[in-house]
Amino acid sequence: MLNLTLCRTGDKRAFMSIFCALLEPETGDLEFPCAGHPYPLLRHAGGEIEELGTGGFPLGFRGDLEFETEHANLAPADTLVLFSDGIPEGVNSSGDSFGYERLQALVREAGSAQIIKERILLAFDEYVAEEPIHDNFSLVVLGRLPTGVVIPPPPP
Repeated sequence: MLNLTLCRTGDKRAFMSIFCALLEPETGDLEFPCAGHPYPLLRHAGGEIEELGTGGFPLGFRGDLEFETEHANLAPADTLVLFSDGIPEGVNSSGDSFGYERLQALVREAGSAQIIKERILLAFDEYVAEEPIHDNFSLVVLGRLPTGVVIPPPPP
């Protein structure tokens, strides 16, 4: 429905990339479409990286687009990293991009979701330094706790 709305109301440059996921917390099952958005990175507990998505056009590109629902599993101790293209496409003073490979290497290193997020932000800030950011910048990092780990309730 959103795709058709964008096609009807926007001009030929009115489009948006999207990654929208439904996570089942009990099992870690993840259902998602990926429409023209950078592929989120699923870091498995052993450090392997899986890109989630198979490609496709962004919403609003054409009215007759079909979007496939894909599946993955966020297993215990896995981490999911969602980001906008502003991160890998951020440039330094030489005009060189931060890059998808650099981002994947930062995700591959061990650590909690919080540590991975902070590692990415620090590396990005150091890389681009004082250069202006010309694109949107979004980063969400979430992790599934290892089996048997329980978070205690907050104090009253």
